[in-house]
Amino acid sequence: MRISTGISGLDHILHGGLLPGRTYLVHGEPGTGKTTLGLHFLSCEPSSGLLISFSQPAERIRSDAAALSLDIANLTILDFTPSAATFAEMQIYDIFSPSEVERDPLTRQISKVIEEKAPKRIFVDSFGSFRSLAADAFQQRRLAQSFFRFATMRGNTLLIASEEKECAGDVDGVILLTSGTEGRSVRVTKLRGSDFHDGTHPMRLSSGGLDIPLNAA
Repeated sequence: MRISTGISGLDHILHGGLLPGRTYLVHGEPGTGKTTLGLHFLSCEPSSGLLISFSQPAERIRSDAAALSLDIANLTILDFTPSAATFAEMQIYDIFSPSEVERDPLTRQISKVIEEKAPKRIFVDSFGSFRSLAADAFQQRRLAQSFFRFATMRGNTLLIASEEKECAGDVDGVILLTSGTEGRSVRVTKLRGSDFHDGTHPMRLSSGGLDIPLNAA
């Protein structure tokens, strides 16, 4: 059984959609549509979805989704973006780094919401900020791997957005988004457990969100 990404053309490229209970990375430069793809994914089942945001405040996410006619009214959002007051109240960490101080309460909050809400779909935007909670590359990978297992161990499907692809080796699928002078495009470069339509496929960003023409996929 497959689960829809919320974009029919992308589902076609994926031979019917994503395999449930796995982790997928969508990566690309800023402005390529990573967050919009995540909103499509969550809008399929907003009442059983969870968005963990490190990049945009919750109110802006809801506003952007409404502008794209994507219904996320019942979506649970964990907003980890700093408030305006944070700048004036910046703490000085004399002994421990900010990541060491903030990691434990943040991961406890995430795990608590996942355990209590049992979301079927989880989207993290952006995952680079989550990885930076660990001090070095080794700990960053261990943090990512443990989170992937925790988030999907109940059959939940996890989608993470990042400008980088450091986690590509640890996820089950990779979706690359690009935007340039020749337009926008999408390419699936990895999909464990399934075949997919290879190659670069044109993609459009419209008032209804991301669109991938079926005849192009």
